[in-house]
Formats: sequence, structure tokens, C-alpha cells
Amino acid sequence: MVRSFLLALSGCAALCVGLPAAAERTPTARLVHCGGETCLRLSGRRVGAATAVRVDGRDLPVVGERSWQVTVPLAEARSWRLIRGYAVPITLVDRASGAERMLAVPVPPGALGARMELASLIVRAR
Repeated sequence: MVRSFLLALSGCAALCVGLPAAAERTPTARLVHCGGETCLRLSGRRVGAATAVRVDGRDLPVVGERSWQVTVPLAEARSWRLIRGYAVPITLVDRASGAERMLAVPVPPGALGARMELASLIVRAR
């Protein structure tokens, strides 16, 4: 009885705080091999398939519904604009309401041709 009350209370609190924003986690970017070339894979979470994922105003062909990912060749990714020199701006757009939420996704250093000065570099053997 107490447990069901607490679950109902926490569910209500999640709705009050804003479940759609809480359901989305910060997207990540990493380099992967796709065929004979190198690609950039972006992945993250969104509220559902009704939320579009955009870069530079273009919808990306994502795979998945709540957990999504998209893989693009580096040649295409290098045409995207970067913010702060190292992050790709991704916009999550709710198609029903038109509400937009912009996120900055850090890319691996030098992946998109941006220059970055490193204060230090730590290399460890495995």
C-alpha cells in the first residue's frame, strides 16, 4: 500500500517537473567504421518517434524510437556548423506542437576538422 502510494507520488512529481525533458538524455558522438570509410555516429534518447532530430535545419534519418542513433559519413558531418569549436548543435523538435530543444553534442577532438589545443594528453597502455 505504502509502496504504491510512493510510486504514484513519484510519477506525479515526474510529470510536474517535465517528463519530456527528463526522458531525453544528452546525445553522444563517436567515430565508427562504415564500409571503407569513417563515419560519425550520434545517439541519444528522446520522448518518442514523434520527436524529429535535426542538424542545421535538416532532419536526420534516425534509427529507433526512444533510443535513437544515426550514422553519417564524415564528409557530410564536416559540412555541419560547430559551436564552441567542438560540438554539433542538435535540435529535437516535437512534430505535434512544434516545440524545439537544442542540445550541444561534443564530438571527438579533430573529428570534424576543427583544431583544438590540448593542455595535456594522457596515453595509457591496456
